[in-house]
Amino acid sequence: MRRIQRDTKHEEFIKTLVSGDQAVFREIWRVLLFAAALGVKKGQRQPLGEVDSGKAFPESYFNSPGWKGFLYLLGFIDNDTSDHLRNDEKEQDKLVTAFEEYANFGLHEMAKVVTSSSDALGQLAELVSENAKGELSDPDISNLNEDNQL
Repeated sequence: MRRIQRDTKHEEFIKTLVSGDQAVFREIWRVLLFAAALGVKKGQRQPLGEVDSGKAFPESYFNSPGWKGFLYLLGFIDNDTSDHLRNDEKEQDKLVTAFEEYANFGLHEMAKVVTSSSDALGQLAELVSENAKGELSDPDISNLNEDNQL
């Protein structure tokens, strides 16, 4: 799988999120994962502009057991087939591109909200809250009894 890149226009914004007074995330991969999830939620991808290949990193930096699952779910969002599950370099590269583009859009949206405030964490929490409204509900468990399982 190829290395994961990000648009250079977001470098300063990412730095403010992982270091300094407004640090909200511990690592860059967490910022990108959050941004990609936001891009998915909004249903928007934005191709990368200029990249610094020296700042690209391998997918092994995503120190999360859910990383691969998230990446494969992106493939289902963008395709009607399961071709992206094959151990094929071309398919894997498509997944990375989708991740990069969803993250790029998410970073753009985050920057619009966070840079206008001195409370980055509060603004990100509000962004999450706004995007979750009306979608979370309790599961219907009325038809379950002791023998059934969720």
